[in-house]
Amino acid sequence: MSIPLWYYVKMHIAIIGAGFTGLTAAKELVKAGHTVTVFEKEKIPGGLAIGFKKDEWEWSLEKHYHHIFESDAAIRELADEIGVKFTFTRPNTSSLVEGDILQLDAPSKLLMFSKLSIIERIRMGMVLAYLKYIADWKTLEGETTHAWCIQMMGRKPYEMLWEPLMIAKFGPHYKSISLSWFWARIKARTTNLGYPTGGFQHLAEKLASYVIDHGGTINYDTSIDSIQNDKKSVTVSAEGTTHSFDIVLVTVPNVFFAKMAPSLPSDYQDKLRAFKGIGALNMVLELDAPFFKNDVYWLSICEKEYPFLAVVEHTHFVDISHYDGKHLLYVGNYLPQGHEYFTKTKEELLDIYDPYLKRLNSEYKSHIKDIITFPVPFAQPVVTANFSKQILPFKTPLKHVYLANMQQVYPWDRGTNFAVEMGSRVAEEISETEVQ
Repeated sequence: MSIPLWYYVKMHIAIIGAGFTGLTAAKELVKAGHTVTVFEKEKIPGGLAIGFKKDEWEWSLEKHYHHIFESDAAIRELADEIGVKFTFTRPNTSSLVEGDILQLDAPSKLLMFSKLSIIERIRMGMVLAYLKYIADWKTLEGETTHAWCIQMMGRKPYEMLWEPLMIAKFGPHYKSISLSWFWARIKARTTNLGYPTGGFQHLAEKLASYVIDHGGTINYDTSIDSIQNDKKSVTVSAEGTTHSFDIVLVTVPNVFFAKMAPSLPSDYQDKLRAFKGIGALNMVLELDAPFFKNDVYWLSICEKEYPFLAVVEHTHFVDISHYDGKHLLYVGNYLPQGHEYFTKTKEELLDIYDPYLKRLNSEYKSHIKDIITFPVPFAQPVVTANFSKQILPFKTPLKHVYLANMQQVYPWDRGTNFAVEMGSRVAEEISETEVQ
């Protein structure tokens, strides 16, 4: 058996960002014998799956709610390799429709959805089955979710169940979102959901430890000032110091990469800045009693007047014993960058949400022990029709500089599984390309 040349050539590689893409790439590259240095602006690893932990809690909690599906093979394989266990259960995922909380997460549940006629239910079920089991995303991406679903499902089912979610997720962009994005959401979804022992922060820390144990270095609390290329090597300036590398992999969003690398060609800079994104604002309520009186874990809000997208009771999915017996509730929102909610204090934001939360639990406010908010300016790419034509390759115009971020996972949605899968792919491309 012949051994590829890249196996023998060892390089010093910088990775910017210690999210799951960067850390997975680092893991694969140190395994191949390369010297890897990771730079991360936060004090801990994890990226958008980053967590926080109160002193009295046994496990950490994600700042932005996370779980995986049974179909998420890449992250499950990674967890097995580094010794972290995922536990799968079937929590209650429901929707709020015309004031009623209804579990619609399986075909049998959909068939009992009396707000639609039996013909409408069957029609929508057939459309979802087509997307999950038959359709090829490449044949769908010229269509928009909005127009196609109205045509194929019928206007009433789409406007009742799907349009409010599209508006809440993408705001003014909702009519232009690629059908392939919607396909991916249906394709990957399973009713059984998984959560790692200790939380996703624990998984990220175990992955970071693997990188360090195999010779890698991770510099936390370190912001990148610039990336420069002199044809032979790449210079990274960080916190007033400079470092030279054979290769640099950037895993931050496009707009941040554009600022870091001013020597990028202007047309490529324009492409980077052309990508639109949506921010996220999550509120976490720590309660001394359950929020939902039944066992609802996830509640999608299919009502346009609500000022948030989802209410997620984490402790109806993961046992409260890991959080000192407290009940933890997310109130989740995707918002355009610059939205006024980002400027609100946690008390002001709760005042806005309060009338709507009281519709779900009139007594919840008396049980609040703590309120925490987590804003992030970029959490979701705006994925328009024919988006594959905009996707940038891993290799950038700067020699020896690569880019891998959530704006390249299309048609899949952003998430830890596809971040892991992309980290493996870009590591393989670096190893194979740079020694030709």
